[in-house]
Amino acid sequence: MALTDTMQETYTIGAWAVGGTDEFGCRWSVPATDLRNGTGRKTHVTERPFGAGAYRSRSYLSGRSLSLQGWCMPTLAPGWPLLIAARRRFMGLFPEGSQQLLVVDDGVLPRQITVELAEAGRKWAWWDANSGADWQLDLYAADPRWLSTVERSAQASLAATATDGLDWGSGGLDWGSGGLDWGASAANNVLALQNDGTATTWPRLTITSPSSCQNPTFTDPSTGGVLSYIGSITAGQTLRIDCSPFSATPVTLDGIDRTGALGSARFISIPPGASRAIQFTGIGAATVTAVWRDADE
Repeated sequence: MALTDTMQETYTIGAWAVGGTDEFGCRWSVPATDLRNGTGRKTHVTERPFGAGAYRSRSYLSGRSLSLQGWCMPTLAPGWPLLIAARRRFMGLFPEGSQQLLVVDDGVLPRQITVELAEAGRKWAWWDANSGADWQLDLYAADPRWLSTVERSAQASLAATATDGLDWGSGGLDWGSGGLDWGASAANNVLALQNDGTATTWPRLTITSPSSCQNPTFTDPSTGGVLSYIGSITAGQTLRIDCSPFSATPVTLDGIDRTGALGSARFISIPPGASRAIQFTGIGAATVTAVWRDADE
């Protein structure tokens, strides 16, 4: 939905957008929101039975509760039919208990988060004389991170047969040209990943092969972690590995769950403000494409 006469921030869920005047002639204002607040952390502590303080383990981000509050008022006459249609669109958000993307655009750094209706859900209260209405939308995000609306990507490949090396078929070494020329390898098997956000993010990997590839494996030298798939990919097949802990089906081969085929499951993560050089190995020829988004708390 396109907005005109927009506020400093706009908020979009599917085809519904607020923070301006919509294409149907209704003005949606958002004077109150808690979206800019940080989320809490789950702490794990046990009081020490003897001595001061407590034992602790690492804390983690909690799920995030969010609320959008505002008003809706028609800008055209007659206004009542516009308000009835606006309420219907509002109440139609999140059908069948679905999750959707909430996109917040402040004109500087747009961000998105996957949300669903919280227990309080949707509220709509008519003004006197039905000239407008106040509304409230209570949401919950199981994944509390704000993600960039811009997707980043990197690619690496394996060559079945190396094309570099000495060509003895030409008759030997020609020292007159200045030395040995080994040529350039046809494959670059390193995935260069960068996260400019303030929270950890996880890539999604898509692996294909022009012929066949056995046991594709990813190694993070900075942690020693290994992510390996035990099996083969043939031409025309697509292996997908979603490293996010929020993925219900992390590994699929042509859409079929193959999570059980992982030989080692140290999923790749990109810490905040960090880069990772992931080594891609396997037997045969293959290409891997990684996509991810910078993440913030």
